Amino acid sequence: MGVGPKHLEIEYFHAIPSQDFAKATSASISRNTRLTAFQRLKPTVEEFNDLYRDIAPGDRYALTYRPGSGTTLSWNGRTLGTVAGAEFGAALFGIWLGPSPLDPDLKRLLLGG
Repeated sequence: MGVGPKHLEIEYFHAIPSQDFAKATSASISRNTRLTAFQRLKPTVEEFNDLYRDIAPGDRYALTYRPGSGTTLSWNGRTLGTVAGAEFGAALFGIWLGPSPLDPDLKRLLLGG
């Protein structure tokens, strides 16, 4: 995955507790990175996971990666926080765009294929 800016926004149709997002984020990053990279990123992943809020139907999360700034998580248009690091940004977006994405068909669609 390139190091340029990225943005992904998702609207949710079901309620999802924040701890479920945190578990899924950690597991997905672990699945898409080498063990040594995941261990190095673990504190950053935990910092990001602390930003999550419980989601209600109709809520939206937006992820925005800006080189030099980091990855910002927004909830319904409200910025929750930004986590620094290009490696973390690549790992987080790897959940959808990495070698083992959550959904290969969605990855293809996100990449315009």
